[in-house]
Amino acid sequence: MAGVLLLLFLVLFIWNIVLSVKFGRLKKQFRRLTQGTSRENLEQILEKLFDRMDEVSHSQQESNDLVEQMQAALRHHKGRMGFVRYAAFQNEGSDLSFSLALVDDSNSGVVLTSIYGRDESRVYAKPIDKGVSVYQMSEEEKQALVLAAKNGRSDS
Repeated sequence: MAGVLLLLFLVLFIWNIVLSVKFGRLKKQFRRLTQGTSRENLEQILEKLFDRMDEVSHSQQESNDLVEQMQAALRHHKGRMGFVRYAAFQNEGSDLSFSLALVDDSNSGVVLTSIYGRDESRVYAKPIDKGVSVYQMSEEEKQALVLAAKNGRSDS
């Protein structure tokens, strides 16, 4: 019985030493943290830190809102482009005619077509709403529109 008590005493004594060492380290860290500050001063520092955290949180929310607004605005910019060159007339040797489609994420925008002839050139603009024009489109204009839709996709 005395041996068990002695063993229990040794275990508790060693545990006491371990806890004392840990407490000493914690006390040293606390002194380093509060060095040169009074209790009121430490309170003020903590309040300033919490105020700064609130400011940073508010600023981050404003930044997130701005990014969302910019992404929404970007979806409506005519950033997708399709370009097709061709010879409009068989007796004209070069492909100086072209169709250029400029559309946004919803495939709305415009198709510009320039038809080059020996004596004159003409330029046409056809509005596009969700991939469809109210005007009849040539094959080249349709090709340019298909290219524009492909060029803006993130999976291509």
